[in-house]
Amino acid sequence: MISMSFLTGLFTFMAFVSGSALLVMVYLDNRKVRIDDGIAKFRRHIDALSPEARRSSVHHNNPEDRWSR
Repeated sequence: MISMSFLTGLFTFMAFVSGSALLVMVYLDNRKVRIDDGIAKFRRHIDALSPEARRSSVHHNNPEDRWSR
């Protein structure tokens, strides 16, 4: 009788933890802001710059150019 109660409690606890983990994963998957959105926003920003401003921005972010200074 005691082992049946223990198993019931264990499975209830495992079901609760699994359900909570599933809810967290669904929440994190459905967030509106994603890393790809930030990358796309950065590329749109770079594309909107004039060629002179783009040159200095790309030059600033290019690791090979940083070491040559």
